[in-house]
Amino acid sequence: MSATSWIRELIRGIPRFLLLLLRLLADGRVSTADKAVLAAAFAYALAPIDLMPDFIPFLGQVDDLFFLALAIDRLITNAGAELVRAHWDGPEEQLVLLCGRLDDLAEHLPGPVRARLERAAE
Repeated sequence: MSATSWIRELIRGIPRFLLLLLRLLADGRVSTADKAVLAAAFAYALAPIDLMPDFIPFLGQVDDLFFLALAIDRLITNAGAELVRAHWDGPEEQLVLLCGRLDDLAEHLPGPVRARLERAAE
């Protein structure tokens, strides 16, 4: 898959992925703790106070994205593959692509930034 088609497929999957998250949040079988972690990550992303101030280009938004990705990954992982597939209405390959990008996010951060964010997430 070329870089352009990969990005296009990723963007196409975002609405379905958001719908998946909403369905998981509404599902009573999903842990309340996992839902609370995701809510806290969204609140952190919207809060004016960050570990890395938003006025620093790029790095100011990285911590928000990192914590959101961690929370989403936790929600999906703990919900389990069967429940996630039950709520997913798109191609399986698209779900794998989107979830794979969550896993890759931390690997693309500079080492010191990643270490600082991982310490804060503990």
